[in-house]
Amino acid sequence: MIRRIGTIVRRELTGYFDHATAYILLVVFLGVNFFFFFQSAYEIGEASLRPMLGLLPWLLLFFVPAVCMRSLAEERHAGTLELVLAQPISVGEFLVGKYLGVYAFLMIALLATVGVPLGLSRGADLQAGVIFAQYVGASFLIAAMVAIGLWASSMTKNQVTAFILGVTVSFTLYVVGLEVVVLSLPASLSVLAGRLGILGHFQNVARGVIDLRDVLYFASVTAAFLSLTYFSLMRERLSKERASYNRLRLGVAGMLAFSIVAALAGGQIRGRIDLTPGKLYTLSQPTRDLVAGLDDLVTIKFFRSDELPPEIAPIRRDIDDLLRDFDSAGGTNLNLVQLDPDGDPDALAEAQTLGVPAAEFNVIGDQERSTRQGYLGVAIQYAGQTDVIPLVRRTQDLEYRLASMIRTMTEQDRPVVAILEGHGEFSGTNNMTIGVGRLAEEYSVQRLTLDTTLTAVPDSIDVIVVAGPATPFSSEEGRLVGQFLDRGGSVLLMLGGTRVDPRSRMAAPAFYPVLDSLLTSRGLGVLPAVAYDVSSNDPIPMQTAGGYVIQQYPLFPMAWPASDHPILEGDNTVSMRWVSPLFMENADSTRVTPLLVTTEYGGRFQAPASVEPDLDWNAIIDPDVLEPQVLAAAYQDDVGGRLVVVGTQAIVEDGVIQSTANGLAGLIFFQNAVDWLAQDEALISIRSKDRAPPQLLFQSAFMRDAAKWGNLAGVPLLFVLLGIVRLARRRGQQRRAYEPGGAIL
Repeated sequence: MIRRIGTIVRRELTGYFDHATAYILLVVFLGVNFFFFFQSAYEIGEASLRPMLGLLPWLLLFFVPAVCMRSLAEERHAGTLELVLAQPISVGEFLVGKYLGVYAFLMIALLATVGVPLGLSRGADLQAGVIFAQYVGASFLIAAMVAIGLWASSMTKNQVTAFILGVTVSFTLYVVGLEVVVLSLPASLSVLAGRLGILGHFQNVARGVIDLRDVLYFASVTAAFLSLTYFSLMRERLSKERASYNRLRLGVAGMLAFSIVAALAGGQIRGRIDLTPGKLYTLSQPTRDLVAGLDDLVTIKFFRSDELPPEIAPIRRDIDDLLRDFDSAGGTNLNLVQLDPDGDPDALAEAQTLGVPAAEFNVIGDQERSTRQGYLGVAIQYAGQTDVIPLVRRTQDLEYRLASMIRTMTEQDRPVVAILEGHGEFSGTNNMTIGVGRLAEEYSVQRLTLDTTLTAVPDSIDVIVVAGPATPFSSEEGRLVGQFLDRGGSVLLMLGGTRVDPRSRMAAPAFYPVLDSLLTSRGLGVLPAVAYDVSSNDPIPMQTAGGYVIQQYPLFPMAWPASDHPILEGDNTVSMRWVSPLFMENADSTRVTPLLVTTEYGGRFQAPASVEPDLDWNAIIDPDVLEPQVLAAAYQDDVGGRLVVVGTQAIVEDGVIQSTANGLAGLIFFQNAVDWLAQDEALISIRSKDRAPPQLLFQSAFMRDAAKWGNLAGVPLLFVLLGIVRLARRRGQQRRAYEPGGAIL
């Protein structure tokens, strides 16, 4: 059987490459794919296949039916179908061989795009697991669409009709799960339509998680249409009056019913392979340890409406998966309760009592905008305490929020973090409200002033945060901080070596002799300079005569991780503003670890220096002096004292966090640093789960162009050359076959 199927596969695959049409289809598919991908990927600067995956289903919508349309329709039209089936081969073997042959051809087309991630790998450290899952998801989508295409081809002798039928059915499965369609259906049908839509399942796999529910869906669609194709081939060979025909109909109907039930009921099946870096969609080990070690009952109540807008469905699915994972890891001391306040008066009353209100969701449908109320909130109860997330809007940080809430409730003693004041620093009421608010969720946060009444920093304090002092420390204040470090305390020092005047746009040196002495004794120092990076930086808006334009600004460098220190877990890049480089030349590498650096295209301006946005960088930068600049470092001594130094306080400034794309990365770095300083690192790996792809940063314009044109021009050209060689060779063989006296091949 395997040999006979293999013969059909080879016959089908060879048939494609023996015609120019196949090469034309391949070149068009790859050319369109590559063109739009690189247009988008280079614009957003992400090392991700998302632009390609967004376009791929719509390309396949036409490409797959175009490939499949000749497979069985041509056999019918040429009369070879009956001839082939007259051979010692069953209809099932013939169909499987045809299916695998078409699938193999389309997989060759898909695998021809692997040059895209290979090219991107020259500009970033790719998320290999996510990319693998994305290709697996694309192969699932192709598998289902090939089955649809073969069925369409089996229904007619006309290839054009088969193409139109295949596109129509595939398009129906595409749009049935889209918001515009789901919203036009009654509430009872909208959930079913959402589960039957093919794009939602493809997008679930494309995020980097191979979920058993999605695998079952694609397998069900494939099995259903292969069953219909088998029926289409067999019905002409059997008399409708014979019992075998009735058995065939019943068997195919049963397979269709099973496939539909499996596709719809598959949502209740659990099981997934998380291939994302850091297992973003899987409970981290610290969370498992936290809930497994509970000494008393914790109850998580999930208030959710069954009828929610379709765009909320992925969020609800992620919440449900995460809460079930919590329930499984917590054992008998964690109880998960799911409630629907819309259909249960008791659940409604409890939601109102706990402070979980009904939220309004915008709904667009039938040419009008409306709102729909629903519940999507979580409440956690422990020993008479209650904490609530009234509305879960996103799930990226939900594990961290839940774990932090549980830990805060169940742990009695919380480490103390003191925010130093008295020198014009940022504080909980001045420019650092967001950062201090986040710390207050996990720590006991208090204010600290080093006045003359203090003989030592209180032993109750675990971490001191110093954020951008405007005036120097006195020698006595320096002694108190140094003494605190020497006895095992921890300090986060965010200190710039310059002060920037926004009006004059000049950076002047800032002198902190006491703090400088404190750092120098530990092999560190903050230079009176401004770091820049001409390759990786945050753009800024510039006003011109025609309006605003976005311009690169090297004095806002993007800092990159310099080591595998725990603080850096989950951080790709951190946005810095007018940051001072650190001095580390004589640092003990066993005690001092660089945390954040510029790229190799970094440098520094010694203060005083201009920070004008429109500096002529080509004129003032000497390429021979460019080298990485250290922007943050960590220190740890033998008695447990820990110190983190950052060359700017901007990473935790409210305005930066709220206004920049990478502002949250700076906030995560700040929280991770405090966790490490407090020797309380359990939540770092949870908080630091970052679902954003890495930034795309090529070392040269040549590598950037090579990645683009090697795919956009090189790969299609290879198929063109392959087609020319193969077709020329085949044409030559045909001519030799009919030469007088020649051998017949």
